[in-house]
Amino acid sequence: MKKSIIIQKIIAKAFKDLMQSNAYHQISVSDIMQTAKIRRQTFYNYFQNQEELLSWIFENDFTELINDNLDYYGWQNELLLLLRYLDENQIFYQKIFVIDKNFEHFFLIQWENLLDKVIFDQEKKSDYHWSDLEKSFICRYNAAAICAITKESIIRGNSLEKLYSQIVKLLLAQIKSFES
Repeated sequence: MKKSIIIQKIIAKAFKDLMQSNAYHQISVSDIMQTAKIRRQTFYNYFQNQEELLSWIFENDFTELINDNLDYYGWQNELLLLLRYLDENQIFYQKIFVIDKNFEHFFLIQWENLLDKVIFDQEKKSDYHWSDLEKSFICRYNAAAICAITKESIIRGNSLEKLYSQIVKLLLAQIKSFES
């Protein structure tokens, strides 16, 4: 049976909506499916359990936001879209950072993917050729810093979009220092 991405997204949205006002462990599959207005058994056609649903949400949301859009938007627009998405889903991610210790590693990898795009885009505009070591260093270094700052902002309930200009200035300054 082919899985419908639309049904998966409806289930994920229902779960996210419930997370706005409930603790993760208080939400049952029945609650999710009642909110989604889909029969309970349908959940198991798509997910084995809530942990698998949570993993699917991470993979799907970030793949759509970062990986699928990297070729269509410049990195600055991509960064802004990501920060806005995190702002819109802040309560959900506040809870996720607390309940899922693996999410932080996943979150870090997503920042590395975006920063790899930053270097790729900047390299096309410049005469400078980045070594693999330089690319790896600047991506990992900045991803760790941005991941920590955005996680802290999410947990504290601060707006992430306000970080946008600071992150862009920092990245452009670092890139320029390598290219000099």
